[in-house]
Amino acid sequence: MQPTICIFGNGSYANYCDALRRAGAVPVVTGDCAEAQRCDGLLLPGGDDIPGDLEPGERRTIQFFLDAGRPILGICRGMQALNVFFGGTLYQDIPGHRIGTGGEGDMIHPTDADGLIARLLGDHPTVNSNHHQAVERLGDGLVICQRTADGIAEAFCRHDLPIWGVQWHPERQSFSRKRPDAVDAAPIFLHFVDQVRSCLCRTSGN
Repeated sequence: MQPTICIFGNGSYANYCDALRRAGAVPVVTGDCAEAQRCDGLLLPGGDDIPGDLEPGERRTIQFFLDAGRPILGICRGMQALNVFFGGTLYQDIPGHRIGTGGEGDMIHPTDADGLIARLLGDHPTVNSNHHQAVERLGDGLVICQRTADGIAEAFCRHDLPIWGVQWHPERQSFSRKRPDAVDAAPIFLHFVDQVRSCLCRTSGN
């Protein structure tokens, strides 16, 4: 069974598509809410800053997957979007989490993990970083499961729902883009696709 996973946005998202395919899913890139709702899971990718609230289409799409009980994974901006959706706030400009003021490349840094991320990647996974917005006040029901040394949230999840996010970019350190100076992030995508498959099995009665 190859589930379909919507990458919600209007970019090409080649790295995300490659990682999802290698994890056993069919990526569907769209910014159209109706098309997104035909997919089995939702991936919110990296992208532009979030100046305040979410765009109505993004909020509507997240709400649909939430109500349907379908898994959602947010990556970088996508994690921030989930935090805002659940009523949290963002730091608009933090120092020291990207190379240069324009984000010229990925930094690599160690983190401390527990819960879901520790089970997937170990207690101290080294990951990339290229962002200047970050979670400030945590949204309702979200639980942090990975932090940097300076206390920035690197991942969170919901214990009651198949919803989670990572602030870093696993698509840039997994499968064909695996790098020697960081943890292999393939388990992020493999676990997400497994969540989507499990959800499909439950809804189909198999």
